[in-house]
Amino acid sequence: MARISPRKVPESARPDGSRLVKPERVQAVLDAVRDAGEAGITKAALSRKLGGAALRTVDRAIGLLEEQGARFGKGRQGRPPVIHFTLEKGPSWDSRITPHARLAMEVALMALEGTATELWFDHLEGLRALADSHLSTRDRELFRTLQTHVCVRGGADDQQALDTVMLTQVLLALGHSDGPRELELTYRAASTGRTTTRTAVPFTLTHDVFSGGAFLLAWDAAKQEVRSFRLARIAEARSLAKRGLIPDKRPLEQARDLQIGGWFGPGAPFHVKVRVGGSNWPQALLDAPPALPSVTVHKEKGGTVLLAFQATEPSGPARFILQLGADAEVLEPPALRTHLTGVLKEMAGRYR
Repeated sequence: MARISPRKVPESARPDGSRLVKPERVQAVLDAVRDAGEAGITKAALSRKLGGAALRTVDRAIGLLEEQGARFGKGRQGRPPVIHFTLEKGPSWDSRITPHARLAMEVALMALEGTATELWFDHLEGLRALADSHLSTRDRELFRTLQTHVCVRGGADDQQALDTVMLTQVLLALGHSDGPRELELTYRAASTGRTTTRTAVPFTLTHDVFSGGAFLLAWDAAKQEVRSFRLARIAEARSLAKRGLIPDKRPLEQARDLQIGGWFGPGAPFHVKVRVGGSNWPQALLDAPPALPSVTVHKEKGGTVLLAFQATEPSGPARFILQLGADAEVLEPPALRTHLTGVLKEMAGRYR
């Protein structure tokens, strides 16, 4: 099937302000305020951005933007106090996208690429460049920071809609330009349903095909351990001003790279080798190797395949292997064979 090129989106019509301020100056003021972020920008600084334009030109540009739907924060800072403008809402014609929306597209691309859904991947790939052109300079930097904190393997889908306020706070803590901020979480435990409040340093968002959802991988400073929080079970989140400190990133990096279905352990990684036979599984695994860490699939004599990957905890590999039924035999490690033996004995006991 031929690739369909994305249509060029026409620029939204914007109200004519040329009699007061040239449109390009109105756009320059909007971009400058947006790029200033939470710190804001003064009228004098905006004047310099316009090449030394008169302050009344800046006033007119701001007035025009407000008439066109923009909303500015106007907080006083410094001594003597001076108004700093921040952008709370863009004008009606503004075509910029948020870095969070751009990140959502990147996650979709990663998931589609992992599941070999080429048709939709091609369409979204065409939109990627278009979306990039509609990020402001500041938002582009924020997106690049956030992009380094996302790990996707295959597709994953939470049935529960995520709270956008919570997700925004998580992304703000992850994507801070000076490093991650501490994050205060109100979290509902899966086993008891109880909610507790804790503080963690966010490290990475992880998604994989076996977890059925998205997780926040973080460092729990109070317990001095790596924790994984399912996003759908985070009731509230608040990005704090304090910079988060992680004493050693290596356990977090290992958990990110080797987690399977949200399962990981603090010990050294182990290699899993599984021989798979049957009439369908060998070719299915050769055609589409599963999204497992460091996975390889090799064809053997007799029609079987040798599936190999890495893990740090037995529950993740077991979840995958059990779907292969009697067609799979774990060769290594012995501890995983023992774990599966116990699981299978318990399963068999339920059917007596």
